[in-house]
Amino acid sequence: MGPKIYLGVNLSFTKYVYGRKRAVEVVRRRLGLRQAEFVADNDYGGVFYARAPAAFRDHHYEIADHARSQGLEIAGVFTVYRESGAIAHPDSEIRESAYEIGLSIIEQAACYGARYMGSSMFTMNKETAEDPEQFQMLHDAALDAWRRWMGDAKRLGLDFLVVEMSAAYREGCSTIDDTRNTLDKLLEHHGKNPDTTVPVRLCYDLGHGISPTENRDDANRDYRAWFGAFPDSMYTLHLKNTDADFLETKHLHEDGIIDIDAVLRAVRDTLTVPEVYLHLEVPGKRGRDIGEELAIDGHLRSIELVRRALSKAGYVQDDEGLAWLPS
Repeated sequence: MGPKIYLGVNLSFTKYVYGRKRAVEVVRRRLGLRQAEFVADNDYGGVFYARAPAAFRDHHYEIADHARSQGLEIAGVFTVYRESGAIAHPDSEIRESAYEIGLSIIEQAACYGARYMGSSMFTMNKETAEDPEQFQMLHDAALDAWRRWMGDAKRLGLDFLVVEMSAAYREGCSTIDDTRNTLDKLLEHHGKNPDTTVPVRLCYDLGHGISPTENRDDANRDYRAWFGAFPDSMYTLHLKNTDADFLETKHLHEDGIIDIDAVLRAVRDTLTVPEVYLHLEVPGKRGRDIGEELAIDGHLRSIELVRRALSKAGYVQDDEGLAWLPS
């Protein structure tokens, strides 16, 4: 039958354009959606949380109240651009600072009543990753940070954490095998500590694909292979179009390699999770009215394409307009 599907939007396109309350209204009134994936405040959030945690929480509680008043459900909170990735940095103080950034995003998600916080596995500079011994040491340090976040998320009431597959070896989870190894280690930790940690799930980004120069196996650039490898872990998808080299980020109606009809058939026929969150994630051009309006238009056209594809795949929208159900 296929999983229940929630269609929404990642709010990266609203960052530096609208305040959080106005962004909620844009999603509801202009895009007509009931579901959103918020993003972290990479320009001030971590410091705000460290300086004034009570004020930080009050700020996000107020946003959550506004979202509820507008009929918008906040599924999760994702990093904007790898804010927490330096958990694999050679300097231990920088690693700890990145851990605190991740914790602040988990706190933000908890204030919204969201289900998850999502992030890439880690980031690592090229010169660091080129040393195999150092790479492994810092890879293990990053896993330790994720284990701590798993405990933080449980304490704060989230349902799970989400790791996003990446497009570069030095960022972790860039291949199916590497991702399976990572998830196995994190889920082993959860299995040993089920009452004090949350599990870790997977986000697939249609715009990510490791370069053939790093890995020749085309399966690692094929969403169908990823769905088949992780049918019980793939809870979130970032929807977008891209080119054959995975260098561009486009809307679904623009020329590219992504056939959204085929993607949703694969979701229906392959994934075994109970529900999947589909979030359009196209940042767009900020800072000029023309670009910001084009971003709205692009989202509207992409949303319509996804809705048509869901109907073609045999899905119908529930009475509340929140979920799409297999018929």
